[in-house]
Amino acid sequence: GTRYRYAARIAYLPNNDDGRVLLKRLRYAFLHGLTFTVGTSLTTGLPNMITWSSIHHKTGLAGGVHGFPDPSYLCNCTGELDHVAVPPANSIQIPPPL
Repeated sequence: GTRYRYAARIAYLPNNDDGRVLLKRLRYAFLHGLTFTVGTSLTTGLPNMITWSSIHHKTGLAGGVHGFPDPSYLCNCTGELDHVAVPPANSIQIPPPL
């Protein structure tokens, strides 16, 4: 196989009911391999990097394309999760973190 490079990622959600519902769906997506992929980084152009898949995440708190505030993020992310067949939060049974 081909080696790929390690990458640490941090994403932010609002600390409210809508953010917690989205978190449950994002956790499901992560546990089912839908959050990341290995490919060429759009940021650095380097191959064999861990990159975000089609589900966008907010990685900053100072606004801009990848940060909060973004009034359309919850709706957009919900649509992306729907597109990759992540079930509604109220039907997801995920065990608590260890």
